[in-house]
Amino acid sequence: MAQASGNREFVRYTVMGAVCLAAVAGILALQPGSVALGALPPIRLQFDLDPLWRTSTLVQVHVLTVFYALATGPLQFALPKGTRLHRMLGWSWVLAMAVTAVTSLFIRDINDGRFSPIHLFSVWTLISLPIAVWLARIGHIRSHRATLIGLYIGLVIAGLLSIAPGRVVWDMFFG
Repeated sequence: MAQASGNREFVRYTVMGAVCLAAVAGILALQPGSVALGALPPIRLQFDLDPLWRTSTLVQVHVLTVFYALATGPLQFALPKGTRLHRMLGWSWVLAMAVTAVTSLFIRDINDGRFSPIHLFSVWTLISLPIAVWLARIGHIRSHRATLIGLYIGLVIAGLLSIAPGRVVWDMFFG
């Protein structure tokens, strides 16, 4: 019985992973600049904040909250759950993610002022954050955890999709 349950769970996660990969591939194909990645000259890794400081305040806030959320997420996964530190870091992560999502809705320079497919992550985040908090409040910890892990994975995917030549993060690390 336990073996069958384990097999079903493996199949379910494999299917979910395949659907996520297909979604990422589709979004990447629609993302401006991503197709040109194959025609790049040799890449040199660097870390330069100057490209960030040359952008608008809106983009600066967006990128800084993304970096904060990316760094805080693994801490939340590793630290003991239910502690005061977990709740404080959790609230700061939720705030950073909310600011990230809201600011992204106003950043549309790449797509001639229109929304791009990556903005779907922002809308989903703004819907999922209050649900994740509510789930913790009513004691549905497994669902709370799953929602937040999904949001973190979405953050990583959106971050990877935003690394394209000519964009701020590209210039910071590869410019």
